[in-house]
Parts: sequence; C-alpha cells; structure tokens
Amino acid sequence: MTTKNKLKKMLTDRGMFEYQASVVLAEAISQIEKIVPEYDFTWDRPAEEYPEIMYDVFWLTLKDVAKKWIAENAPKAWFRPMFD
Repeated sequence: MTTKNKLKKMLTDRGMFEYQASVVLAEAISQIEKIVPEYDFTWDRPAEEYPEIMYDVFWLTLKDVAKKWIAENAPKAWFRPMFD
C-alpha cells in the first residue's frame, strides 16, 4: 500500500466513496505540499516509509479538506459526522 492509498483509505473507511475520496485527496495533497514546499513527499512509495505519527499530521489537513468538500458537495451525507 502506498502513502496515497493509505490516505485514501482513511477517507473511505469513514464512509466516502472512492471518487469522493480521490477528489478530497488530490486537494489535500496539494495543500500539504504547499505547507512544506521544501520537502519532497513520496506519495507513491510504500506507506510504511513514514512513521505512523505522520498520518496523524496528514489527517489534520485531510480532515479539513474533507469537511469543506462535504459541506459544498454532500451536506446531507450520512458520513459527515465521521469528519467532525
């Protein structure tokens, strides 16, 4: 499993469909890369190359992007509370 796959799974495990998670993930990756522009993230490498604590850090941005996407595109989604 790649880092990108693991992040996507974090979204789908909370109820998002694959296509929804893909859109959210693309935006989140863009934001994460802007936060730390000098670091070259390895999104397509094995997920275990990052320590688990990094996924907690990634989740902060991923969750914020997901909440915004849900509010704009699926405000009545049953999984909305999973991102609060």
